[in-house]
Amino acid sequence: MTNNEILDLMYKNADAKRAIFQKRCTNTNYEVIGNTNPFLRELAKNICKSKDYNDFLDSDSNIYEYVLLQGFVIQKLNDLNRMKKFVYKMDDWSVCDCSHLKKQSKEHLEAIYEWVTQKEEFVTRFGIISYMCVYLGKYSDEEDDKFIQEIYKIKHHEYYVDMAIAWFIQKLYSINIEKAQKMLDSGKINDFTKKKAISKIKDSLRERKTRG
Repeated sequence: MTNNEILDLMYKNADAKRAIFQKRCTNTNYEVIGNTNPFLRELAKNICKSKDYNDFLDSDSNIYEYVLLQGFVIQKLNDLNRMKKFVYKMDDWSVCDCSHLKKQSKEHLEAIYEWVTQKEEFVTRFGIISYMCVYLGKYSDEEDDKFIQEIYKIKHHEYYVDMAIAWFIQKLYSINIEKAQKMLDSGKINDFTKKKAISKIKDSLRERKTRG
């Protein structure tokens, strides 16, 4: 499948109304054409099956969904080397949160620690989200403790970094209340993040009660 064929498919499945909503929701600087994530995930699957994905992954585009599709393909291939380059294309929470690799490995873990130390807002967020989704409560208590210390070292507190930390604390609370409480009481989490984390915890508990 050539890059032009991929773009043709994307434009045929574009939705102008969805594009307006998506642009507002993500606040991306890329052009948005309005493809759905399920469509893009199916397309990613077909690109991976075709084995003809190198040109596509090496290409650049100013289209948001094209970049998101590249993230989905890299995720499906579990290609850490490509992901290390791709993270610098991220400029919104959606691409960041949808593209993390899903398999645990020593090399992946090392990359996560590196991402968390970067100055770019969405690279840092990507590191936090990747650890939270793939390792938190699934690897070892010692590693969780080590990663929490890395979170404390983050100095730049853009909105989407702080919101990722709040989400991390909420997830941690569902796994280990004591550790989550320790984070909240540590004096190393700023007031905004703490407030958002507590709000997320309450929402999560309410949701659980509703589900019974």
